[in-house]
Amino acid sequence: MNNQHSPNLAAGGTIRPFRFVKVSTAADNTGLEADANEVCCGVCAGSTRQFDSANHAEDGDVITLQTGNVVMIEAAGAITRGSRMKSDANGAAVVALGTGTTTQYTAGIALETAASGTITRMLWQPSADRPAIS
Repeated sequence: MNNQHSPNLAAGGTIRPFRFVKVSTAADNTGLEADANEVCCGVCAGSTRQFDSANHAEDGDVITLQTGNVVMIEAAGAITRGSRMKSDANGAAVVALGTGTTTQYTAGIALETAASGTITRMLWQPSADRPAIS
């Protein structure tokens, strides 16, 4: 049985294609492009809202989240396959740090090595990890 459903979320602002999405605390059933190291509810699709737009969604538009265990995400820096990934300040993927005491809200594992600005595959596997306790 396949229970993979995409929530019906409206954009609470501008969301670019292939970016991490978080649930907005400002209004029910709305989503925003995730900021650095935030809990994410999914990754938006690569489609754009209009032929003349570079954005996936703008305020009030429906957000299309990718379904399934493997999603496509834009890399914000060099990523090595097997690395845990999280959101940067612009909703793109960066490697989560493995040191320090700050909880890392990771969203998945890189399936490919990628350069900054490329679209890469990620195994969706959200978790909260605390690298070191002190």
